Amino acid sequence: MPANAGALIPVALEQAAPTTVLFLTPRPGDEIELVSAEPISLGEGATVRFYFSPPVLKADGTRLIGEEMRDLAGATFSNTTGSDSPDNTVGIVAEITAHRPGRYQLDNVRLRYRINGGPERVGEGIDVVFVVCADDPKPASCEEE
Repeated sequence: MPANAGALIPVALEQAAPTTVLFLTPRPGDEIELVSAEPISLGEGATVRFYFSPPVLKADGTRLIGEEMRDLAGATFSNTTGSDSPDNTVGIVAEITAHRPGRYQLDNVRLRYRINGGPERVGEGIDVVFVVCADDPKPASCEEE
């Protein structure tokens, strides 16, 4: 699945930079259990940690994904409305930490999950290409190449 958007984030070395990279909406009646996530081709010099992010209901009625981050392994979610409503959408947040100066791009994620307690499945994809430009001091910008 090609990415629909991109995030370009300048950071100082050892500063964690999070962004939501995958949005998931289960079909009606399905319960999804997340097993693990791993980066595909991030490159050496940076590490990534993945989180589960449920929607957060704001005072104005909007829902925000990416604000709350929980452990990914073992997280479960389901379709509570019986429709393809955005109210059922959750996110996978990637948090990249650069340990050496450079440009690090996450452009694919391997996600392991179970549907309705069944066997483990594996999917690959990403909704947001995530680029971190790291140095000491923090770069002023992270321009596209």
